[in-house]
Amino acid sequence: MPKRVGHLYTKMLNTKTIKHCIIKGSKGKKKRHDVRIVLRDLDKYARKVLKLLRTETYVPTIPRKKTIYDKSCGKERDIKIVPYYPDGIIQQLAVYAMKDVLMRGMYAHSCASIPGRGNMHAARYAKKHLRNDKRGTKYCCKMDIRHYYPTISKRRLMDALERKIKDRRFLKLVESIIYSDPEQGLSIGFYINQWLANFYLERLDHFITALDGVDHYVRNMDDLVLMGPNKRKLHRARESIERFMQTIMGLEMKRDWQIFPVDARGIDFVGYRFYHNRTTFRRRNFRKLRRNVRTAWKFLKTNREIPYHVAAGLLSRAGQLKHCNSCKVYEKYIHPIGEKRLKQTVRRHMLTERRVTHEIAACNT
Repeated sequence: MPKRVGHLYTKMLNTKTIKHCIIKGSKGKKKRHDVRIVLRDLDKYARKVLKLLRTETYVPTIPRKKTIYDKSCGKERDIKIVPYYPDGIIQQLAVYAMKDVLMRGMYAHSCASIPGRGNMHAARYAKKHLRNDKRGTKYCCKMDIRHYYPTISKRRLMDALERKIKDRRFLKLVESIIYSDPEQGLSIGFYINQWLANFYLERLDHFITALDGVDHYVRNMDDLVLMGPNKRKLHRARESIERFMQTIMGLEMKRDWQIFPVDARGIDFVGYRFYHNRTTFRRRNFRKLRRNVRTAWKFLKTNREIPYHVAAGLLSRAGQLKHCNSCKVYEKYIHPIGEKRLKQTVRRHMLTERRVTHEIAACNT
């Protein structure tokens, strides 16, 4: 077993670090009332957080449940919300302190909620091996974990953390955060839980990569894609993975797993459909692109500026199109509006946001 890491709690006991985490955690949340209150007096709240940590008197707030509609997957989700002060700030600090520890030993192609490992990392991995190793990617096994976040065992997660971290104060803090929600599993909506959920599957990742018949493997949070040259071996690998998940990790595989030839239908993964000789845009994403384009044209036809959220959405879709075989789609939908115009709208919004952040920082120095 590798040497465990200590002194993580002391990494958080620094005013500059706390201010950095407050500003970082406020990104994309500056319209929230509780976030604006903290940003107006950064020094005061940094001192208050430091006092809570030094005296070890922080008690996590019981989260409030909110049901939202997740457009990316087309389903309703129950998320848990806590106040930005002190809970959101302390979760940012906890991740800051343990991020390097969690990254050590993490599978290189586990994606989602990790800096530098978004959907494009997974897409590049899939395209590379489908192009360069046609024999080793003849068949694909696609699986998903059933209700992943709600079924994670908190006790097993803490045991896994204790195998990496020996700082008792830090472990006590993390345990108090994840147990603040009385319901089973990890809470969707906690910043720290994104990292812990990825870390929990580390053992599964290493188990899968050692299985016979699995030549290539990539994971996007709880969405698993295995590729190999032999269909029978992939079936055996899937059975081994299911047993490992149930007995060692207390998780359950969804019943809609698939094993199929890649050339027959392609791999539907991270917004694309991957084949050996091409990559196409997922149909659902294409429909969203068309809706965004129609909205943008409504503003342009009345000589109004395209709103930031519409421009940012279209730029995101345009970026996705550049990584697949969809030149005609780009020419038909994005080119008439003009990518330059969309970038100018986003740039103006970001400059305003940055100016506000600098003014807040200047007032608190």
